[in-house]
Amino acid sequence: MKSTQFGVSYPTYSALLNKSILILLIATQLILSIRPVFAQAIYGPEGQYRGYSQTSPSGVTNVYNAAGQNTQSFQTDHGQTSFYSPQGQYQGVSTAPVVMQPNTTLGAPRQAPQAPSVKGW
Repeated sequence: MKSTQFGVSYPTYSALLNKSILILLIATQLILSIRPVFAQAIYGPEGQYRGYSQTSPSGVTNVYNAAGQNTQSFQTDHGQTSFYSPQGQYQGVSTAPVVMQPNTTLGAPRQAPQAPSVKGW
């Protein structure tokens, strides 16, 4: 009988180490590049659902109605807010801050500021 030898090559330790380091770097980069997207429900004065707003990692906020249709987009950069139509057309800019408060109601009357009170006197 003839003996047959197969040419099997095994990776060297340094090749495995280089491959492991490359995989670790790629995984770290993917983990660090993931940014959360924030969404917030919008309710009317009687508590009815009116839609939601969603802010992307780039800082663009899209506002959607209850049917899920985009009604407005805006982005604030260095105190200047740019507004866009649902089709993405530029609508103008404002230097007044646009502040979205969590779970605020649309059309609700504003509350007057309350004087500070001291309790226990």
